[in-house]
Amino acid sequence: MAGEPDIKEVLRRLAQGQGRDYKIRRASDGTFEMEANGPDDHKLAMEALEQIGRKDHLFPAPAAASAPVASPPRPKTADIPIGKAVETWLREIEPNTKPKTLTIKRSAVEGFAKHFGESKLVSDVHRVDVGNWVGALSAGGLQTPTLVNKCSYLRGFFDWAKGRGYFADDNPSVGQVAYGTRAKRVRRAHGFKAFSTEQIRALFSDTALEALSDDQRWGVLIGLHTGARVSEVGQLRLDDIADVEGVPCFRITDEGSGQSVKTSASLRTIPIHPKLIELGLLNHVEQLRKSGATKLFPKAKANAVNGPGQWLSKVFSRHIERHLKKPEKGKFGFHSLRKTVVQRLQDLGVEAEFRAAYVGHELDDEHHAAYSRPPTMPELLEKIEKLDFLS
Repeated sequence: MAGEPDIKEVLRRLAQGQGRDYKIRRASDGTFEMEANGPDDHKLAMEALEQIGRKDHLFPAPAAASAPVASPPRPKTADIPIGKAVETWLREIEPNTKPKTLTIKRSAVEGFAKHFGESKLVSDVHRVDVGNWVGALSAGGLQTPTLVNKCSYLRGFFDWAKGRGYFADDNPSVGQVAYGTRAKRVRRAHGFKAFSTEQIRALFSDTALEALSDDQRWGVLIGLHTGARVSEVGQLRLDDIADVEGVPCFRITDEGSGQSVKTSASLRTIPIHPKLIELGLLNHVEQLRKSGATKLFPKAKANAVNGPGQWLSKVFSRHIERHLKKPEKGKFGFHSLRKTVVQRLQDLGVEAEFRAAYVGHELDDEHHAAYSRPPTMPELLEKIEKLDFLS
């Protein structure tokens, strides 16, 4: 600025007069400090500082220490006791939940609410509270599979509570329990076993099938050729059987009264295996339509304890007992048909995307799940018609 001393010139003159260099720095309050050596040097330094004054254009003020960033305010939540929230949740899920499943979910979530304190607010639950509950259950003798299931039901409750505005944090039940390597191995060993070729022939020979009623026979044949869950088979409606892209198909859906699926991946449309058509399934469907029926299995009860497939599960278990020996490890049941289909498709070299689309599995590979398109019905038919169990 015009008429004001140049600080470099002041320092130059001081250095010449004293034969030494001066160091000058600006303090945080905007004033200057200069080193001096003795009274005379101090006097010269003070004169220089008086000439310099507070010259912001010469020495920019140091950046102020950034103030600590305050944590974002926690989202507001509606205050509701967890006991009351659990009652509301159970009432809302009841219409679309199997009676047995509802009982299991009620036991799990009400159990946590009682452990935490039914009068306490949902918004006050923390991960440590769920961890303490899991620890208490484990100390009481519950095994990993049961703990995993209970945490999964509690996870569903907190997802619902978050959507309702009763809870704001991350779901506290996620990651509380996991299968270790040994637990996974034991679970596989004691789970459902796939059928061998010889066992399939024993169960589905003409002689064996003669002991079953028409509905029972169609139920197990559909299970064998689709790998569908027993509840998915038992709940089929006649409207769920239709041509899609020129291919006769089953629709596995939750749209009808009493229908439900396990996961979103379970919602699917799949070709009817040519063997089922050869055996006369479409003719059977047409006869049911003419009789005024709306369900493929008119006697199936949607409100059965284990859902609309309960009758079929019991029938097939008795059928197995009549024709097969119990395995040394694991067990046989309707779910064995599902494992048999998946493994047979794998043996035939059918790609994972097609296997998952056919039986309603989630794709573990994020790339495939995010970028793959669903197969067309002709494409899927070409893959699954390779299954040949009854030739």
